[in-house]
Amino acid sequence: MFKIFALLFIALGIYIGMNYGDEVQSVMDSDAFEQVQDTLVDGKDLVIEKIEDAVQ
Repeated sequence: MFKIFALLFIALGIYIGMNYGDEVQSVMDSDAFEQVQDTLVDGKDLVIEKIEDAVQ
């Protein structure tokens, strides 16, 4: 049962990649997406710093 779901998700990913690859690439190259990536990296660094402070 789960193998069927996994196979369907893989097929869906391949379909999206083949049909919408250019659109996805243009979104990933946009300034807004880069700002989101920078925010996520900064947030990740802050979380790691807080965890390290809590452990010590």
